[in-house]
Amino acid sequence: MNLLEVKNLSVQYGSGQGGVLAVDGVDLSVGVGEFVGLAGESGCGKTTLAMAIPNLLPKYASITTGTIEFEGQDLSNKSESELNEVRWRDISVIFQGALNALNPVATIGNQIAEPILIHEPGTSHDAAITRAKELLEAVGISASRSSSYSHEFSGGMRQRVMIAMALACRPKLVIADEPITALDVMTQAQILELLRSLSETFNLSMLLISHDLSVLAETCDRVQIMYAGKVAEVGTADDVFGEQNSAHPYTQRLLKSYPNIHQERKFIDGIPGYPPDLSKSHAGCRFAERCTVSVEKCFTDEPELAVISELHRSACHLVGGSK
Repeated sequence: MNLLEVKNLSVQYGSGQGGVLAVDGVDLSVGVGEFVGLAGESGCGKTTLAMAIPNLLPKYASITTGTIEFEGQDLSNKSESELNEVRWRDISVIFQGALNALNPVATIGNQIAEPILIHEPGTSHDAAITRAKELLEAVGISASRSSSYSHEFSGGMRQRVMIAMALACRPKLVIADEPITALDVMTQAQILELLRSLSETFNLSMLLISHDLSVLAETCDRVQIMYAGKVAEVGTADDVFGEQNSAHPYTQRLLKSYPNIHQERKFIDGIPGYPPDLSKSHAGCRFAERCTVSVEKCFTDEPELAVISELHRSACHLVGGSK
């Protein structure tokens, strides 16, 4: 049984005819100790899907359909108090933009200790601070810095602090939302290596969101590509990112949008046009208008996730099989 099983999940911003269906009938699974990546253009629904799991959605967003099963329990119908028992203890989040996520008037040590004190009420403040220092050491920061404030750290160090905080209660699933955005290449490599190392040490499962396909290819076991609130393709990293393996035209065009250091230098081949307006209903494939290989059926019939291999699926009419 998977640690996390999301089935037919839909999330809407606003209500009525003016509502925007940001996630539309999406399935997602994460196994024990597995790294799963989410990729796609800005606005495709990656963060909304991820934040729906612990229900950290804003007030104007709501889950309209689907189930979110974590260790066999459906989180989608839990009360706020019941969810608070799960958040950070079992599911934690590394938020995008560590400077905004950290409290500027609380020391780093106290911020890491806070979830420990909340979820382990028998733990003393001194014991929680000791754990916080151990976690800082685990992410490569001296324990002596536990009394420092967030503004005293560099961007990379703040990101490490966020990782330490996410691990404070030894969760089973960590959701990492763009954990290396705006960091230099060397720091990115260090953070990714750290995440992999900590996953093996603590037997973590991770849902990693990133625009950088190379990051997901190097780090994740499986990858899910989203487009306009729907799943376009899902499979192992080799299935999705292999030069001859990716099956969906959108995935193929995404891969061509990145430079290849092993080939001759040339201009990046981007994707013309814009994603569809999600406040309006759409017939057919949502990528059809930007697709260079679309056929008449693509504009009228919505494609299902076709089976390519045991773990590889693609929502494209040009791929045979069934859901």
